[in-house]
Amino acid sequence: LDEGLFLYEKAPVSELMWVANEIKHKILRDRADNVSWIIDRNVNITNVCIAQCKFCNFYRKPTADDIYITSRTEYEEKIKVLREFGGNQVLLQGGLHPKLGLKFYSDLFRELKQIDPELKLHALGPAEIAHIARIEKTGFKEVLSALMDAGLDSLPGAGAEILVDRVRSIVSKGKCNSQQWLDVMRAAHQLGLSTSATMMFGHIETNAERIEHFIKIREVQSE
Repeated sequence: LDEGLFLYEKAPVSELMWVANEIKHKILRDRADNVSWIIDRNVNITNVCIAQCKFCNFYRKPTADDIYITSRTEYEEKIKVLREFGGNQVLLQGGLHPKLGLKFYSDLFRELKQIDPELKLHALGPAEIAHIARIEKTGFKEVLSALMDAGLDSLPGAGAEILVDRVRSIVSKGKCNSQQWLDVMRAAHQLGLSTSATMMFGHIETNAERIEHFIKIREVQSE
């Protein structure tokens, strides 16, 4: 952490970029210059959420007048437009709905694959997986396995914010803690599921906590 913090605060960004590029070429060799991207569309499953994060302007309480759960017709239209733009993946996310469990999400994934069998589902995230596991009173691996059977292709790294519980207890105390977030990712990779990881910075976290976030993700990746 001390080394990372020193580099973060003292090393020129241009120099860090150069070193990172050199390391990339040493590790990947002739594959180092292969860069790709994917066209996808962010579709929100529901805006009902019991987490009530401090920074969120999206969620609604279950009793609000403007709550929704996206319908099949709406999915069909969104997927149609996605395909027209050359896209082939949907990023499915939403709130922590207190009544939507594993059956709902499994049925939804199967329905979406029925609409478009080639569609990639980059869906939910560690916070949602932990939430579903809590509702079902089961483990993270069991939830992920069932969702993979239903069509889940990869797991977004959403809801990481800063993986330090001091920060999370203030900005997102209704979500899983940092250990649970990381354990969901461990379970995902044990099942061979591809994932990503996000970071929401620039609020109450310290520079040291930013580095701690990176270290925790790197440790899971190393495992």
